[in-house]
Amino acid sequence: MILAFVVGLVATAAAAAQPVVVTSIVDAFTGTLPVASALLLISLLLASAVFTAMRQLIMQRAGERFAFDTRQRIIGHIYAMPIGKLERRDRADLVSRVTTDVSQIREIFTSGLVELACSGVTVIVSVVMMAIIDPTLLGLVVTAIAVILVSIFLLGRRTRPAGLRLQDALGRLAGAVSRTLGAMKTIRASRSIERETDASAAVATEALRAGLSVAGLRAVVQTFGGISVQLLLIVVIGAGALRVSAGAISTGELSAFIMYLMLMAAPMAMFGGIISTLGEAFGALSRILDIEAEPTEPDVEWPEIGTPRISDRYPIPSTALFLLDDVSFSYPLTALESPQVAPALVHTSLAIREGEITAIVGPSGAGKTTLFALLERFYEPRAGRILFHGQDVRTLSRDDLRSQIAYVDQDAAVLSGSVRDNILLAAPMASDERCAEALLQVKLAPDFASALRLLNHEVGESGSRLSGGERQRLAIARAIVAETPVLLLDEITSNLDSRSEAVVQDVLLCADRSRTVVVIAHRFSTVVSADVIIVLDQGRVVAEGSHATLMAESPLYRELAALQFVTDNATAT
Repeated sequence: MILAFVVGLVATAAAAAQPVVVTSIVDAFTGTLPVASALLLISLLLASAVFTAMRQLIMQRAGERFAFDTRQRIIGHIYAMPIGKLERRDRADLVSRVTTDVSQIREIFTSGLVELACSGVTVIVSVVMMAIIDPTLLGLVVTAIAVILVSIFLLGRRTRPAGLRLQDALGRLAGAVSRTLGAMKTIRASRSIERETDASAAVATEALRAGLSVAGLRAVVQTFGGISVQLLLIVVIGAGALRVSAGAISTGELSAFIMYLMLMAAPMAMFGGIISTLGEAFGALSRILDIEAEPTEPDVEWPEIGTPRISDRYPIPSTALFLLDDVSFSYPLTALESPQVAPALVHTSLAIREGEITAIVGPSGAGKTTLFALLERFYEPRAGRILFHGQDVRTLSRDDLRSQIAYVDQDAAVLSGSVRDNILLAAPMASDERCAEALLQVKLAPDFASALRLLNHEVGESGSRLSGGERQRLAIARAIVAETPVLLLDEITSNLDSRSEAVVQDVLLCADRSRTVVVIAHRFSTVVSADVIIVLDQGRVVAEGSHATLMAESPLYRELAALQFVTDNATAT
């Protein structure tokens, strides 16, 4: 911006010198064109054009770099926001802030601040030169310009709130369209296409009204500025002609005065447009600042180089890998929730032992998935503490802790891209051969050659080209390749048939004791494979033990075995 401003000053100087040369040519004209003065005028014209073009190029490049830096910073900030904050914001609106809003802010650089600064210098230089030529005529011009600029500024100020309304409406529209596209099969099956179209159209109508408001204000400001300049030029020519006839100024001086007025006219004509653009840009800027004001996920630093990380600090296995000590947690309330909503976990204490398979069971809403979210530190306990190898997890780096855990959630999240992209998510240095072996282990390919070819297969947006079972097995393959000491598996067999389930059971639950497996289970075969079964109900641990012990001592477990575990009654009992 500084470089663009300096180059703009040179262009302004070249333009400001032109009327002086014109004055000498006109007043000294005797029928023969002075070649030296003409060449000087041409040189000044070329210099002005070249430096103006350079200023525009520099501003455009600066604008693009600013947009890149801003997007990079905002994306990093959004990705580092706490999970709870992200879940409360519309994803499409966040995307709109990264894309559309940043493009609006870019206008501050490409046609905003530098343009205003250079235009201001041009106006100042022109005023000084006009004062030298004829102070009386300048007084008329300054009075008229002051009225014009104040009027344009007052009109332009109204574009900022209108621009903010437009950006907010566009963000809501993006959210509405994203919501519909994400559930298109359900919407079509429910015969709701027309209703959803009308709902999106209603949001689009809000954007239309805001856009029309901005367009109207912009048109008024720019039209007022243009007409005002034209009227001012007519008045100056008329008054200047009277001054020439009275002998107060020469014809050449009047020509120079008008040229300086024209130099001022261009900035004045642009002033309204620039003010309107800046109003919209600052409206978008307020949305960006709103995001940047959100706190990011607090964390401690990664261990310094040479400091043992978690995996190296505990060469002797401790009794409890994870220990929950009187942990309580409840999710932040939304506007629609009652203050009496039950907490997700209540004074929960439990131990997850290293090298064991621990199954977490319980009715819906018991707090099972919340437990996993706390182990991964997506949320922090409201009370109590969680220990990992005897150390409070709040004293550990989140990334350091998560590097020890592979997490497969119940939705089996799959990212857009190839099968390889998804498998390498947690182990970016893994070879194709290792990825292919994982695909074979979860029976996503019949042989090694097919598995290698499958790595290049595009899975579609959110895995839309895969079945539910394929998405789950791909997520499990990703966990296998990660080779972490801890596996958190949130109902991994819910979308698998019996044959695939048996494969997964063999791969994960019957593996050696080098891994600690914690699994949320609803299927009987998964539960009976566990070393320890923990029963949760209404956020509390109500029973713990082996399958046989719980069948004998826990009424809730017997009920779950009879109603939820996928098995025959004879086996369950």
